[in-house]
Amino acid sequence: MGQKSSTSSSLIFEESEQNDSLMEQIFDGISDVPDKEPALEISVSKSSTKKKQSSTSSVPRPDEELDLHGKTREEAIMMVQNFVMTCHKQEFRTALIITGKGRNSGDRGPVLKREVKHWLERNGKPFLRDFHEAPPRFGGSGAIWLNFK
Repeated sequence: MGQKSSTSSSLIFEESEQNDSLMEQIFDGISDVPDKEPALEISVSKSSTKKKQSSTSSVPRPDEELDLHGKTREEAIMMVQNFVMTCHKQEFRTALIITGKGRNSGDRGPVLKREVKHWLERNGKPFLRDFHEAPPRFGGSGAIWLNFK
């Protein structure tokens, strides 16, 4: 028979004639169990896929991303301007601008994030429905989520 040790984290099993006969009974009846369940065929159209994504609480990936890590203020603004116009022209629905959290900015705080938001506020209206802090999965306060018109 099986023996349990006094600690709950370890079990000690001893072989016995009774265990052998139980195992034989199990393996004798295993041939009655089917090997696999039949596969269900499900056809999914594109429209039902979109509905499924929008009904879930998770945010789908953005259509495009721009990473500004290591860029100067001037480089970042030029890249953002080109990025926003290109995404709008290509009729993207969403995009992500990764500014970083500004941990290397010292006392000035996150310079790129502030400058990019300022540019979007002044120049984004013709292209954007809105923009906001990205969901945590996509960088949270270190990224800006864009929704295009």
